[in-house]
Amino acid sequence: MYESVKFIKLTLSYKKTPIIFNLHQIVSMKPRYATGNGTILILTSGESIGGGFRNERYEVIESMDEIMQYLSVKNK
Repeated sequence: MYESVKFIKLTLSYKKTPIIFNLHQIVSMKPRYATGNGTILILTSGESIGGGFRNERYEVIESMDEIMQYLSVKNK
């Protein structure tokens, strides 16, 4: 049985600062480089502007494979 993770701690590429993201806010992810290094995350802010939600773009140093491993955690 697997349980969903709600938050993930990732490192911003331009500041080398860790930040905590809510996984429910992720709209899309794509690898930054063809080698798989780095990931670009598009997150919704949850704020409605003119009938639509504002999205924010973040670039993190973790690879998309690493992030995908965090999406499910084995329940012991």
